[in-house]
Amino acid sequence: MVIGICDDENVIRDKIEKICINETKKYCEDVVIQKYSDGREVLEKDFDILILDIEMEDVDGIVVKNYFQKRKKDTIIIFVTSHNEMMSQAFGVNVMGFVAKSYLDNQLQVMLDGAMKRVMNTVSIEGVDSRKVCYIQAEHIYNILHLENETEVSVRCSSADLEKMLEGVGFIRVHRTYIINMAYVDHIKDKTVLVNKREIPVSARLKSRLRKEYSRYCRENARYC
Repeated sequence: MVIGICDDENVIRDKIEKICINETKKYCEDVVIQKYSDGREVLEKDFDILILDIEMEDVDGIVVKNYFQKRKKDTIIIFVTSHNEMMSQAFGVNVMGFVAKSYLDNQLQVMLDGAMKRVMNTVSIEGVDSRKVCYIQAEHIYNILHLENETEVSVRCSSADLEKMLEGVGFIRVHRTYIINMAYVDHIKDKTVLVNKREIPVSARLKSRLRKEYSRYCRENARYC
């Protein structure tokens, strides 16, 4: 994954870089962070995520966004700004949002996590890469993450919070006690689903949704169901 940082203030670039380093540690992917001081420098480059100052001399963030959009680049853009009045010009297809420079420490971390989730199709569950989780089982006040290597990790997080966190990355609830990762589905039966060779119960009210969502998941990921 390549993350670009483009801002004409050296102090801001370094601060953003530090936040990016800390945030990307939660994931197991190799991440390259590249820094630029002028929008002109990024026009012909490719990034997965670009953290971009709206107002810069010569080529500003709006120009960069329009250039990327015209060429249909998939780069996710996060704008940082001290000028809220320019936000109305900055909306675009791949613009994820806006972060005020005065609130970088709090706002950028949340925005960057969402952008990485979109790019990598994964989230970090208390340091565990969701792609390694086969299914989640609720147990009292804990949830047990059952991993692909047949180990387990216990997290103190509600099923509802986990379900919300995992939206859009291939997980689906199949029972009040179970959330599964569709990447590990072997076979869907009448009342159960086989996940990494483990039979998981499927509640009657969720059976139809499971089949529909799994079919869509297979189409989107070029898998045979």
